[in-house]
Amino acid sequence: MNTVAHRIARRWRGRELLRWILSLGTLFGLWYAVIWIFRFPDYILPSPAAVGQILWKDAALLANHAAMTLMEASAGLVLALVLGIGIALLMHTFRWVRYLAYPQLVLLQAIPLIAVAPIVIVWFGFGPMAKVLVVAFVCFFPVTVNAFEGFRSVSPGYRDLLDTFGASRWSRYRHLYIPASLPGILSGARIAATYSVLGAVIGEWLGGSRGIGVYMTRAQRSFRNDRLFAAIVLVMILSFGLFKLVEATERWATPWMRRGQHV
Repeated sequence: MNTVAHRIARRWRGRELLRWILSLGTLFGLWYAVIWIFRFPDYILPSPAAVGQILWKDAALLANHAAMTLMEASAGLVLALVLGIGIALLMHTFRWVRYLAYPQLVLLQAIPLIAVAPIVIVWFGFGPMAKVLVVAFVCFFPVTVNAFEGFRSVSPGYRDLLDTFGASRWSRYRHLYIPASLPGILSGARIAATYSVLGAVIGEWLGGSRGIGVYMTRAQRSFRNDRLFAAIVLVMILSFGLFKLVEATERWATPWMRRGQHV
């Protein structure tokens, strides 16, 4: 059975890689087609080749900026996970916390990020801490809501079974609620991972000395669209990398979900 499962997994990964190659090929093809049909000059819409040249030429500079953005995005994502799971636990354990906190979560999500980021910058300055808090604000809602829904989706029958054995509240969470809600928590983390880099970049737009947002601001002021597109591609790569990292963590932490998919 293990051999069959490994074969299926390898075949699935091969097909997934092929789908990504075809998707990227289609994107580049459409990009070239738009440039050719509408005759856009490079200063309006640079070609993928021109963007690739910037990525190669400015590799060292972009790596320096990307390292700062990745640090801010990762730290903000971790902070959002800690706070989000903690708030979800409190909402699940205490009904009065749920009644007070859930409407506030919805209201916070309705606030535009572009309005929150300047306030955070004013309060905490232009250092990395402000960007980390902006990222945490962006990622907090999907993590909290998915974690809470994961806790709430646990079957009452399993809870009653543990109660018959005299399980404590900590034992119920350790052996039932947390394992059962892991898919939901990590699903929210995957969504948050795609937002984290964007949150860091928006924070860097408003001020700082390092980061992809700073690089983009300087490129915009010098009317270098090729560098702007290179920065956009780099943001996409970092977001994809964090997404795949969370996805790999999900496969490691919930092996029963992967086995269920092969049945």
